[in-house]
Formats: sequence, C-alpha cells, structure tokens
Amino acid sequence: MSSPLPLPTTTRLVLLVMVAGAGAAFATWWWLVLGRDNWPHAQLACLPTAGAAPDAVLARFTGCVDDVRLAQSAVVLCGPLALSALAVLCRAAGRRLGLWRWRAAPDHTSPLAGRLAALVADEPGPRPVLWVRGRRVGVRARASGTVRRPLIVADSHVFALPARQTDAMLRHELGHIRLRDVGRVRLAASAWWLLLLAVTAPMAVALVRDPGLLGAGLLVRMAVVLAVVLLTLCAVLRVREHDADLAAVADPRAPEGETAAYLGAALPPRRAERVVRSLGLATHPTPAARLAVLGDPARSWGLSSAECLTTGLAAGLVFTDLALLVSAALPGHTQLAYSVAGLLTGWAVAGVVTVAWWRAVAVGHRDASAVRVAPAGAALGLGVLLGSQLTGRAAGDWVRDTGTVDGLATALSLTEVPPGQVLLLGLVLVVGGALFGLWSTALARSLGAAPSGPRSAPACAAAAGLSGLLLAVPLGSWFLCARLTAAGAAPDIRRAVVGTPWWVAGTVTAVAGAVVPVAAARARTWWSASPGPRRPRPLSPLIAAVVLVAAGAGRASFGGSPGGTPAEAPLTAPAASPAPAPSADADADADADADTIVPPSQLPLFPSDPAQRNVMRKDTALVCRALSLGGTAQWTDPRRRSETAELLAGPDDLVLRAASDVLTGRPSGPVDTRALVASVLRCDLYFRYGR
Repeated sequence: MSSPLPLPTTTRLVLLVMVAGAGAAFATWWWLVLGRDNWPHAQLACLPTAGAAPDAVLARFTGCVDDVRLAQSAVVLCGPLALSALAVLCRAAGRRLGLWRWRAAPDHTSPLAGRLAALVADEPGPRPVLWVRGRRVGVRARASGTVRRPLIVADSHVFALPARQTDAMLRHELGHIRLRDVGRVRLAASAWWLLLLAVTAPMAVALVRDPGLLGAGLLVRMAVVLAVVLLTLCAVLRVREHDADLAAVADPRAPEGETAAYLGAALPPRRAERVVRSLGLATHPTPAARLAVLGDPARSWGLSSAECLTTGLAAGLVFTDLALLVSAALPGHTQLAYSVAGLLTGWAVAGVVTVAWWRAVAVGHRDASAVRVAPAGAALGLGVLLGSQLTGRAAGDWVRDTGTVDGLATALSLTEVPPGQVLLLGLVLVVGGALFGLWSTALARSLGAAPSGPRSAPACAAAAGLSGLLLAVPLGSWFLCARLTAAGAAPDIRRAVVGTPWWVAGTVTAVAGAVVPVAAARARTWWSASPGPRRPRPLSPLIAAVVLVAAGAGRASFGGSPGGTPAEAPLTAPAASPAPAPSADADADADADADTIVPPSQLPLFPSDPAQRNVMRKDTALVCRALSLGGTAQWTDPRRRSETAELLAGPDDLVLRAASDVLTGRPSGPVDTRALVASVLRCDLYFRYGR
C-alpha cells in the first residue's frame, strides 16, 4: 500500500468515465441536434446568393458550413459536461439522503466512538466521525462523507460485536477513507444511474413510440452498453474492497492476523448471492477471495483478458463521437482530427492497460507473462472492434434511414460490408492489440518497473504517455478506414488513408522510437561487463522514444496534407442520392479506368444523344453522384481533373462552378483543398436537403 503507482480502483474508474461520456454525447446529439429543426436553416443560409471571385465563394461557403458544424459539436459537448455536473450534485444529495433514510445521527460518547478515535489518534488530517444508523439495513459499516469531513456510518448492532472484529471492521472502512475512493466510487455510481434514468430511459421511450428504421438497433445497443457499464461498476466495487483490506493490514498498529480473522468469521455466501456473483453483479468479493488477496497482495495487480476486452469496448464506444467533435474543430483536416482523437483515446486506454501491465511487471504477476499478455492484448483489439459497432452511430446509415439534416451524421455500421473486409479490419485490431500488449510489458521490464521508489510513478506515467502517442495514428487510421469502408468508399480512397509516403515514414519512425527503450536495455545487458544486477537508466532512452514517436505521429497525421485530403471526399452519404438506371449503350468515350474504381452497375451512365447528355450534365444530383464515385484520381490526375472541372461546370450552382473555375485555373498544380472540400460539402447539403 506504500506504492506510488495508481491502484486498480483508480484505473478502472477511467472506463466508467469514458463510457458515460460517450453515452451522454450521443444522447445530446439525439435530442438537441437531430430533434431540432433550426439546423437546416443555418446550413442552407451558407449557400451563396451572389457571384464573386471563385476563391472567395469557396472560402465563404466552407467557412460558414464549418461554423455551423462547430456549433453542433459545442452543443454535443454539453452532454458530458452536464452529466459530470449532475453526477457531482447527485453524489452530494445521495450522501445526505442516505443519512436521512437510515435515520443516522452522530455519536461522540459511545464506546464504539472511543475505539474509532483511538484508531486514528496519531493520524494527521481530518478525523472521521462516527454516525449510528437508527434503522438496520443489513450492512455493518460504511465509509461516507467527504475528504474534509469523513464519516463512518455503522449499524446499531455493531456495538454487540467483539472488540477484535470491531477494530478490524473500522480499519477496513478507514482504509477506504485513506485511499479516497469513497467520493470517486459514489460519483461513478451516480453517473451510471444518470445514464440509465436521464439518458437511456427517455431515449427508449421515444424509440418505442416512434421506432423508425433504427429503433431496434439503438435499443439493443443501449441495453448492451448499460450492461457493460454496470458490470464495470461492480468490478470497481469489488476491487476497492481488496484495496481497503490491504490498507487495513498495512496499518502498523493493527495486530497480526486481525483482518484475516475478521474475514474468516464471515458467513459463506447464500444461494442468491452466488447467483448474483455468477452474473458479475456482486459488489463485494467472497471472503475466500479476500483472504487469497491478503495472502498474496500481488494477485490484485493483474490484468485479465476480460478487463482488456472491457477497456477496448470503452475505447470503441467513445472514439466515434470524439472524432466527430474534433473533426468539426479542425475542418479540412480529417486525418489529423482522427489522429488527435486517437491520441486522446490512446491516453485513456494507456491509463488502464499500460498502467496495469506496469504494475503486473513490477510485482512479477503471471498476467505479465507473454503467454497471457498476447491473448489479453488481442482481447483489447477485439473490444475496440465490438465497441465501434455497439455505439449508437453504428445503428445504421443515419442519412439514408432517417433523412437527418445533421452535418455530424455518419455511417459506421459494418453489417452491410463484405465479410472479407470486416475480417481484415478485425484481424488488424486483434494482431495490433497483441503486439501492443507485448510491447507494453517489454517496455516495463526495460525501464525497470518497480512497485516503489522515487522513479516508480514518474516512469509509469511516462510509459503511459508514450503509449498514448504510439496508439494515436493506428487508432485514428483504423477508425477512418472503418468509416470509409462503412460508407462504401472506393478501394483507392481507403488506401489513401495509409498509402501515402508520409504516413508510412511517420509510422515507421514512431515504431522505431517505441522500441528504443527496449533495445537500449537489451544493449546494456549484452555489452555491460560489470557483474551483478544492473540498474536501469530509463531517462535518456525514454526521452528519445518520446521525441521519435511524437515526430512520427505528427508526420503520419499531417505531414502530407495535400495528398491526404482526397480521403475526405467519400465521407458524405452517396447512397441517399438519386442515380439513373444503368443503360446498355454506354458512351464509348467513358473513362477507361472507371470500371476499376466502382462496379459498372453503379456508374451514372449518360445517353449517347448529345442533347440529352447536356440536360443530364446540368442535374446536380447526377453530378454529385459521379463526384462521389469518381475516386481520388479525379483530383490528382491532371487529365481526370480537367474532366472533373467540366463536370462541375454543368449545374447552375455557384459553389460547384466556383470549384470548376479553381480547378481550371490550376490544371497541373497540386490539389486545391478548397475546391475539393467545397464540392463535397455542397453535394452533402444537396443529398440532405434536396437543394
């Protein structure tokens, strides 16, 4: 208990924060964006009404649409903030309500209050006050209050217990107070109840009354997410009991074997308790499990595959909404926005699994062995895949199935994607998770992970920070590729996410930097001639690793900005656009390589009659459909770019014609981002609003 490393209770609470925040963000988007009709007018007001210079038209249009979507993101962000504020209020109200419901009153004169005062006589800081329940509720004692005003609430029948059992019970509750887990756990429980009563229940009622095409999928996902949060909360409650037991044993004034004797005298679990425990809903571990941890405290510092799976679920649930919010704040830089979301999510994941693996290596836990780490890491990757499909965003194609007018609506469901592509995406995550687990444990060993010491906590924090940097680009790239795959993007557009020289060079640099500490430790082992144990010197290799990984992640994220922008094109919803029926007499001068991008049946083929073709070229729906199916070559290849400029010049639309003028003025130069983004945004508005 003297270790400066974060306890298991602390790291597991991160999962609850992640999932609750994701649920609140999605609910806010559902109620305050999709449920309001003022957003269409705000976006339609961005359409230019008067001609101007092409560059000025594109800049004003894209800037206006970006401002509207940024405002939507600000509204969505209010959900997690409101949930946090309400959870704080509910924590304070729940504490006072519990004292009132139990008819508890402070006790300063009883023998039990005297024993409590004797146990904390030499401790600095606020002294806990004993409160006695007037109504027996089946719990002997419970830590409550705040950090400045701690309380221990006990049942009235505790006075009849033997003195040895009373002291052990009070030391256990004092352990909760010393670890400061009372307020955090109560806050997590309040967040779960708010997620159930203020988020899930109203949405479920609304979906039952008007299910639509996405109602069934959303209801199932909400139930699964609530179950995951509840199971995680119960796991946190069980783990905190182990921490409090160890804190009670660590008290230097505690008689030897006092806590073990107290736990050994507990009654075995009843049949109903065994059923609840088998479902994972028990809030307290069995006396046998608590005695096992007392005999070997390192048992509680492991990391099982189930916990890694839960961590991956939390990461997958939170990533999509986070990426959409960051994308709205960084318009025109989709890949960079996804890397930033990957960095934030990666740090949250590292705060759980990297710290847990560090603890396991420090105490020599068997969960840190390679035979256990690889499956646990694979479970982490599988959890990310499952979490990405359990989020409400993956309930279906929002634009197609609901006709939403929200700029943040997206398609992330992989249910309609060919199985081969889903298998490949899942295989990448599973293998990547296993490699990340092996690297994390190797990093902990190379940096000399120890449960105590002046460098123990700083080195663990640095390892967690390095892990977040390393996960930023892979996580962001995977989710962007998954989003493009779900949207039915062409293969060359999906490859454009990871197929640029900047991305490859940046990823190689980041991976090379990540193995620097491990390689440095191995080099010291091989080349050092001094006998005896070797003291690790992690500072220099760790600094070099952080610099290299940060440089590689930055290079992969936005080093090749002009080349990476075509990946933004298919993020619209081409499935909702009208398309002409395929014609048997296709035009002979159609693009020769178009068949290699999309199937011929999906191409908007024009009739051979020139008059009819001219009429159809003025149809905005057909032009936008062709633009969404054209692939990246229409922007990067000079010949295809001139054809794209001619295509955009057909409709009577100021934005598309301005984009055509910009492309015509730069026929062989670098891709103009404004023309590309403005064309995509304009077609997106047309698909959503029909004009």
